[in-house]
Amino acid sequence: MKRLLVFVFSGLGLSSGLAQTVALQPVGQATGYWAGLIPVYDATLWAQPGTTQTDLLSDQTPLKLELCYRVGLTEKEFIEAADQALPKQLPVALRLATERLHQHYEAVQPKDCYELAYQPETGVQLRLNNKLKYQDRTQGFKAVYFGIWLGDTPLSEAVKTDLTDALPTTSN
Repeated sequence: MKRLLVFVFSGLGLSSGLAQTVALQPVGQATGYWAGLIPVYDATLWAQPGTTQTDLLSDQTPLKLELCYRVGLTEKEFIEAADQALPKQLPVALRLATERLHQHYEAVQPKDCYELAYQPETGVQLRLNNKLKYQDRTQGFKAVYFGIWLGDTPLSEAVKTDLTDALPTTSN
């Protein structure tokens, strides 16, 4: 019976990736500031129950980061900010994936929202106001790009802490 249900759901386009997406829940919120004074965006991190800080950037862990902007920003400003936190030396495949994603940034106005989502089945997806702008399945790209906010050297330690503080450090 279980196989039949999986088959029926697959036939309807309801894949296990959808089920995992539905299971994501908000785990942290933060506001990103420019120069520590001007609020630029409000961020919400979404993860599955049981996700730990240790496995947050793993390619096996579904994740979503939503960034809703309070100010307008250009494509160039997005790229410049990302370049501040990205590793200076990346393997060719990861550098190319980063460059391709950057080509899909669009300017935002207040209340626009970018969503960076990851599912093991689909890879990294970039959406602007719920419209898919870019998708990439390069192994390791999730850790590189989500690392801008959640990695060892994020754009803002305060944002990273606010987004991840409610998650356990490791599993019990």
